[in-house]
Amino acid sequence: MDLPVCLIENTADGKLQVNAKAADILSRITQPVVVVAIVGVYRTGKSYLMNKLAGSQKGFDLGSTVQAKTKGIWMRCLPHPTKTGHTLILLDTEGLGDVEKGDKKNDMWIFCLAVLLSSALVYNSKAVIDEDAIEKLHYVGEMAELIKVKSKDNDDDEAEYSTYFPIFIWAVRDVTLKLEFNGKPITEDEYLDNALMLQKAENAQESLEKVEQHNKYRNCIRMYFKTRKCFMFDLPTGDKEVLQNMDEVSEDQLSPEFMAQTRNFCDYVYKAAEVKYLDSVHRVTGKTLAHLAAMYTEAISSSNAACMEDVVTNISVAENTAAVKEATQHYDNRMKEKVTLPTETLDQIIELSEECEKEALQIFIKRSFKDNDRRFHTQYLKIIEQQKSEFFKRNDMESRTRCETLIQTLSQDLENSLKQGSYATLAGYQMFKEEMERIEEKYKNEPRKGTKAEDVLQEFKKSKELVGVTIMMNDKALSDQQKKIEEEKRNKEKQELERKTEESQRCAENKKTEHQRRIFEEHIREVLEKEKNERRLLQEQLQTVLLDKTREQDMYRSQGYNDHARMYEEQINDLRNKREELGSPGWMPLVVKTLCSAASCVLPPFVKIGANFLSGFVQMFNK
Repeated sequence: MDLPVCLIENTADGKLQVNAKAADILSRITQPVVVVAIVGVYRTGKSYLMNKLAGSQKGFDLGSTVQAKTKGIWMRCLPHPTKTGHTLILLDTEGLGDVEKGDKKNDMWIFCLAVLLSSALVYNSKAVIDEDAIEKLHYVGEMAELIKVKSKDNDDDEAEYSTYFPIFIWAVRDVTLKLEFNGKPITEDEYLDNALMLQKAENAQESLEKVEQHNKYRNCIRMYFKTRKCFMFDLPTGDKEVLQNMDEVSEDQLSPEFMAQTRNFCDYVYKAAEVKYLDSVHRVTGKTLAHLAAMYTEAISSSNAACMEDVVTNISVAENTAAVKEATQHYDNRMKEKVTLPTETLDQIIELSEECEKEALQIFIKRSFKDNDRRFHTQYLKIIEQQKSEFFKRNDMESRTRCETLIQTLSQDLENSLKQGSYATLAGYQMFKEEMERIEEKYKNEPRKGTKAEDVLQEFKKSKELVGVTIMMNDKALSDQQKKIEEEKRNKEKQELERKTEESQRCAENKKTEHQRRIFEEHIREVLEKEKNERRLLQEQLQTVLLDKTREQDMYRSQGYNDHARMYEEQINDLRNKREELGSPGWMPLVVKTLCSAASCVLPPFVKIGANFLSGFVQMFNK
């Protein structure tokens, strides 16, 4: 995108809505996305930083007057400069506190949406981080009213917000102060930490209220954003005319220090801003981001709290539905490509189906998520079984049609002879037997008859049984003893045929059973592997949050804020318990049991897997 488009726009009735054109652009992005949003007071140079992140001088409108230019949230998408296979999405937001607009509710909505949609949030302000600057960031303290983590709990655990929220970057523009604290040089990050230090309360009520107000937003920033970074920018130039035309002037007209600071800022964002995640595990693509934007915008502008858990659940339903469709369509397409009907044997179509099922399963497992009750896995299994059954049925029908046509052709002389009464003569039965043997030999020598070759042959022979008996009984060349021997021989052949037919059916059933068992083992293995990886990722995420919370707690203790330090104790213990629970192997049997329950509703009874097998499988997987 050379130019940005409006992603979220203001409507005439004071609401917000997602722009259809922008949603269409996002829906065509299948790569994981890194989303960087910038917020801050209007006319503080937000758009300039966004253009620099885009690697261009123009794009987002900078404006050159006291009027705010950006309305709503504007979006620009481009290949990520350093992360191959990823898309960088930049969101430039409407300036907060626009006196012409004078709508604090709209400002709050914009701020919350920037937080919810981004993996890195840049807060842009001017000159210093002082009480006034932090007061302007009061939206952080009010977010809990519009953003909920869970739908069932009235009070969310504040520690959970930091798991979902983006990294926080404070960009301080047009800085003139020296980076010193108590006469000693400090870094930009230390400057931010010092600015976020709490005050201790005194006994006087007036002083207590003032201290609580001072600490409120600082606590929220520390609580909600586990990663915080500060960048301080010199004034780009002392030339007012150059400042008013920043998107037109060359870099050599700007301060070298300012340009170096800008490059450092961009390098950090490219490196530190990670892929946007839905729930710490599942990466967001452009298409998913379009869904997120629509759902969050609708919830917030309807004056309802945007519940992250509900939104993830709704997206999972859409994605799981699409996963079922994509995977089953892949199976159908691949079977049509691979299988030439009829296959010579049942083994051949089973082998080909198994290959296609494994491919389809990979697609389903990769795309589906949060299908804890296996509802969509059941749908997937049901459709695959229907498709497979249809392919096997068509394979048998093609084989039967071909074999019946073949045997009709080969037996034409026999049928003509029967009509003409050619076997109603001395030694006619021997002639009949020889013709039947000739037909069988030629039939068996014909290639590509398929799975129903033996069935059709036996059906043909059975259809001629009565004819053969009649010819034999009327053949004067045979004695009664010979006829008796022939009858006994025929009965033995009939019994042997029935035995072979039963054995063949049992063998075919066993092959299908073993096929289903192998496929179902693959299902269990893939689901367990995915669950194991997701739990490992969640453990890593929790460990990161745990370390951040522990550092915060240690900081409060070192500064004598014991009450605040104790506030973190419960959060830290809860995080530890969740991490240990995720690492416990007790989840495996439950997952397998749930999957088996889902499969038993779909698969034939003979493929249900016993408890001993499941127990052994879980033990084998753990090894």
